[in-house]
Amino acid sequence: MKNILETKPLTLAEVKQFLTKRGRKAELSYIQRVTLEHTMRFSPLTARTTRSIVKKLVNKLEMEETLAIQLVDIIPTTAEELASFLAKAPRTYSEEEQKTILEFLETLQKKAESKRKEE
Repeated sequence: MKNILETKPLTLAEVKQFLTKRGRKAELSYIQRVTLEHTMRFSPLTARTTRSIVKKLVNKLEMEETLAIQLVDIIPTTAEELASFLAKAPRTYSEEEQKTILEFLETLQKKAESKRKEE
């Protein structure tokens, strides 16, 4: 039986990076291959880019890391979409903070769109 030594929430891009590296060293299991295919389809960004935005959301807006990861993975583009994520947050975000969040996510959206155009 394997013991869990550590848990850490990851963005889809980080999962993609991890599984890609692992796949170079050994054959992936069925569930790992399916997961990698999903991340390839839905996360065109790099792990570095997504983690950078997660850190900004956590540090500048005192956001929980798991919420920041959800936002980075889904990239809501409107205030209404963002509100659905923030509704369950342990704290309330001001309008100004919500605008800042959307600005960070807009940066990601633009990078994702340009990455998709390259492919």
